[in-house]
Amino acid sequence: MTCAGDTALLSVRDLRTSYRLQGAPRRTLEAVHGASFDIHAGGIVGLVGESGSGKTSLAHALLGLQRQCSGQALFDGEDLLRMKASSLRAVRRDVQAIFQDPLASLSPRRSILQSLLEPLDHFRIGPCEQRPNRAREALEAVELDPNLATRYPHEISGGQRQRVALARAMVTKPRLIIADEPVSSLDIPMQARMIGLFRRLRDRTGVAILFISHDLSVVRRLADSVLVMYLGHILETGPARQVFEQPAHPYTQSLLKAVPAADPAHASPEILAGETPSPLTPPPGCVFHTRCKEALPDCRRIEPAIQEAGAPEHCTSCHLWNP
Repeated sequence: MTCAGDTALLSVRDLRTSYRLQGAPRRTLEAVHGASFDIHAGGIVGLVGESGSGKTSLAHALLGLQRQCSGQALFDGEDLLRMKASSLRAVRRDVQAIFQDPLASLSPRRSILQSLLEPLDHFRIGPCEQRPNRAREALEAVELDPNLATRYPHEISGGQRQRVALARAMVTKPRLIIADEPVSSLDIPMQARMIGLFRRLRDRTGVAILFISHDLSVVRRLADSVLVMYLGHILETGPARQVFEQPAHPYTQSLLKAVPAADPAHASPEILAGETPSPLTPPPGCVFHTRCKEALPDCRRIEPAIQEAGAPEHCTSCHLWNP
């Protein structure tokens, strides 16, 4: 889904990813169904949805970790989905990733300095003798003491490890970071600190960020624009303020009602009723109609078209918006 038309750093069109099922070679599970969106230089795009909605599969497709894809993902005019392995390795200097569990993504056998030097050595960035200084500068950029460089991942806190993972992504000076649930394992104060850090790094370097999270309250504080995903489909997209203050799709409305309020005087959160259908047998028509209180007859048989939802660049895929 997209309403944007101008030049983007990353332009995704009709992206589909699927997995072959073990023991059933002729059956596939479609994890991402026709995703279309743009990410502009210096922009922070939040991708939200329940667990199992396809957010990580979309990220893996863009990172080249899932190759069973179709569609198009143009990064600076080059299609990430069609690149040979050698070309994709070169692009990874500009497209870096941060994952949910830094203890799993950082080698326990490497010191923090060695982990930061690895991408510098791989891409041969700068003279060898200057790389350790660049690694320590990356630690300072994420507000860590450079003296932590001699420690190992298990010797520092979870919040420090996540900032090391961010420093490792930033050390190559990328143009795009794909961050998959990077703060979900942190407590609320550390989440707030990381959100502020992401914003400061964006403002300082101009890096674009695809920030994936199931936590709408986190995305609301960070993102400039939002994509709402359900069962592999992007159901709503638009400027963050527009999506959060005037959500167009019933699924987005349900997600926002489920967010706990900080003030106990506010109404209790409303848990979204029903079970998410199996992606092996997705419902016909609108994939959300089995849980939607406002479903129309057309919702059960016709997939809704993408259309503007009352404001420029705010789009939804919902029959309730049919003229």
